Amino acid sequence: MPGTATGRPAGPDAAIFQECDPLPDPRSVPGPVTATVLNLQRFSTHDGPGIRTTVFLKGCTNTCAWCHNPESLRRDPEVQTFPERCIGCGRCVEVCPEGAHSLVDGEKGFDRSRCRACGRCVEECFSGGLTLAGRAMSVEEVVAEIRQDEVYYRRSGGGVTFSGGEPVLHRPFLGEALRRCRDLGIHTAIQTAGNYPWEWLEELVPVLDLALYDLKAADPELHRTWVGNDGRRSRANLQRLDEWGVPLIVRTPVIGSVNDREAEIEAIARYLAGLGHLSRYELIPYHPLGGSKRRSLGLPPEDRFTTPDQQTLTRLVEIARRHLPEVRP
Repeated sequence: MPGTATGRPAGPDAAIFQECDPLPDPRSVPGPVTATVLNLQRFSTHDGPGIRTTVFLKGCTNTCAWCHNPESLRRDPEVQTFPERCIGCGRCVEVCPEGAHSLVDGEKGFDRSRCRACGRCVEECFSGGLTLAGRAMSVEEVVAEIRQDEVYYRRSGGGVTFSGGEPVLHRPFLGEALRRCRDLGIHTAIQTAGNYPWEWLEELVPVLDLALYDLKAADPELHRTWVGNDGRRSRANLQRLDEWGVPLIVRTPVIGSVNDREAEIEAIARYLAGLGHLSRYELIPYHPLGGSKRRSLGLPPEDRFTTPDQQTLTRLVEIARRHLPEVRP
């Protein structure tokens, strides 16, 4: 099997992310092929053409410091805690087999190191103070959900997009799900950042109609500092996808104090101008929606980033348009 993705950041967050071990060949695993699904978002209009269903899979090979979906970084299910919703009933303490929950003098405690994410506490928590991020689903279950909106896909030119995290981590599952959808005439897309061996992506090309590709930065050191690797493998895989003729939409999250500089966006646009199958380039402004999610996962707060103002974003779009015919904010 291909090797693992090993780019990891230094600093206090380094220990909280799991290494991305190779997934087994589905032919060697008895029973249905499954993946950890974080969410199925229906009637999505931002993850490819038309009306789509976006399937979010857990696990990522990057560790972007600004990630607004930190619950997607680990591949396994996780319990999220929302203390403001807790009513102090103590049911979670009673049912937890690992003793991860406590309630002392009205103070609710949770020892995440003991939690095995079995979900029993979540089943008992009717106030919403505990939720489970991620559940195992088979290809058959996911495709059945996707098919519920086939009529909307056909009328709007939409389809299905597999996102994450990094969906390619689940390539045995992903390849089969894409093939099933393709056989049903459903347009297929993935949202990927490309930080993994090319072989993982190559096997998906025959069942892929579109790739939404995240390109975080052009400067290798900038990429290493904030994403956890130098980005060279991501750029190489983007180049290979283009050589294979896969239609591409490339997107850059514009992060204040990181990559919102004119020189950085121009360098990316110059690089993209050499691609032959680029449909468009999108600049997506950072938003701080990950803050409450980080708290719910017991992660330290992250407040180093800002949302670029409209003037900055407009200027960056103008710069990219010097080199590319289709650029969208």
